[in-house]
Amino acid sequence: MLDLALLNSFIAVVEGGGFRAAARRLGVSQPLLSQHLRRLEQHLGVPLIQRSRRGGAPTPHGLRLLPHARRLVEGARQVTALFTARPLVIGAARNPGLYLLPPLLRPDEELRLGSNHEVLERLAAGETDIAFTEWWDGRPGLEAIPWRTEPVIGIVPPGHPLAGRGPVPLARLLAEPLVGGEPGTGMGRVLAEALGATAAPPRVARVMGSTEGVKRAVAAGLGVSVILACAARDELAAGSLVKVELEGPALTRRIWAVLPADLPPRGPARLFLARLCEAGCSRAEPEAVTDPSPGPDAAPAGSAPPGPGRGGRVRRGRQA
Repeated sequence: MLDLALLNSFIAVVEGGGFRAAARRLGVSQPLLSQHLRRLEQHLGVPLIQRSRRGGAPTPHGLRLLPHARRLVEGARQVTALFTARPLVIGAARNPGLYLLPPLLRPDEELRLGSNHEVLERLAAGETDIAFTEWWDGRPGLEAIPWRTEPVIGIVPPGHPLAGRGPVPLARLLAEPLVGGEPGTGMGRVLAEALGATAAPPRVARVMGSTEGVKRAVAAGLGVSVILACAARDELAAGSLVKVELEGPALTRRIWAVLPADLPPRGPARLFLARLCEAGCSRAEPEAVTDPSPGPDAAPAGSAPPGPGRGGRVRRGRQA
């Protein structure tokens, strides 16, 4: 089997135009470098470098080998990089990724945002180390841990008839022109469960595609909406949005931390999650209405893929 160190020495001689420059580049002695080249030529059975007083140049056999040698050495470097120290890569749906995670991250930790479906796909493909989502579909090879339970609130523009009133029924708020956000967040299921099975599903008058778009549309007087409280914190403080107090049990969303099911107990992603939990988790009251399983959205946020996710501390998908 080819020794990658021999190939690396060969590449250095070709790119440096001789043994002296290659030895300096690799930090080895010229005799050792010459030995590497002889061993490689003996292994392949062909001359690879034409030696001369001016240095060394690749023979026709060496020119044929060169692109393959570069690919092999680079491939080995990439494989090594997969398992050596690198930044932790965190995938997050846009709502938890924008409004919850940034203050908790360190400078060397990378955050990649996407839809709930996209961040789970990236985690399953090994592109990220951990994912934070608004629903969990029980997919194989992954496990989900409830991380936070976030309050859900109604928002209206200043001066709206519902602004400043006492608690109003959810159905009354949703009778107003409703502004929807990003599809696939599962917010529609939260509203459907809160309204009850006999209620008509809310009708979305306008879809903005993101929570930021929703807030701008509501502030401009284009309708009302229902979003995570953490997403409206700045606008409520500034007075550009007004919170609507709702009757009945508090609406909440569960935020899931999803990891590879076979991750070691001391794996970087588990240690990261433990650090987040030590920093403090915002928990809703036990009696709050939650969304324990994803399902088709009937309102602002579109629809989440169907699947069980019944709560509990850890939910694992079947192993493939």
